[in-house]
Amino acid sequence: MRFRGQRGQHGAAAVEFALVMIPFFVLVLGLIEYGWYFYVAQNTSGAASTLARKLEVGDCWSTPLSFAQNQSSQVTAVSLNPSQGSSPAVGTTFTVTVTADAKIMSFLPVPDDGVVSRQVTAQIEDDQASTC
Repeated sequence: MRFRGQRGQHGAAAVEFALVMIPFFVLVLGLIEYGWYFYVAQNTSGAASTLARKLEVGDCWSTPLSFAQNQSSQVTAVSLNPSQGSSPAVGTTFTVTVTADAKIMSFLPVPDDGVVSRQVTAQIEDDQASTC
């Protein structure tokens, strides 16, 4: 029973739900996207460090990309400086750069458009190469 001058409340809950859920969904999608970005960044750092350790002892100079992709499947590129197909001489300093794609959605902007790049510098300790 409605009294005179009282307005109907039909649909008010739907409007309130819409006003609350829009920012909530933006927040949830942002958390997912940035969480994935930081996950890939951490995995890329680990892949770069692990690859550098393998290269320090003379392993994996012929297949650094496949080794890095085994460490983190998001890795898209590996560059070595100096770039060589075989292990350089003991004492040589080298730099490993591992790049990965961390973009899963284009909902929110992420740093460097979702491209994660990590660089590690190391020195050759052993030239007795083995397999990866």
